[in-house]
Amino acid sequence: MLTGFNTDIKFNDVVYHIQTEPRKDFGLETTVYVKGAVIHSFRSSYQEFLNSPDYSEDKLKRRLEDQHRQVIARIRGGEIRPLAPPAQSP
Repeated sequence: MLTGFNTDIKFNDVVYHIQTEPRKDFGLETTVYVKGAVIHSFRSSYQEFLNSPDYSEDKLKRRLEDQHRQVIARIRGGEIRPLAPPAQSP
């Protein structure tokens, strides 16, 4: 059985928790949390890959890990970040 990946990273003084897991509907889902709140989610499908002659659980695990690393790279690139807090009135 294939399990997912969980990683905590700190970027610009913000701690991000990144979780990537296979879903029963043949999707790979990566969710990014900050302080328990979901700030980003990304899904891809591996349905076509599952039916190909190239399919193996090892290759699926690499695909899962690649998606996990790509989302981490997007955080470190500043593309994924928490929403700015609302401006406070004086």
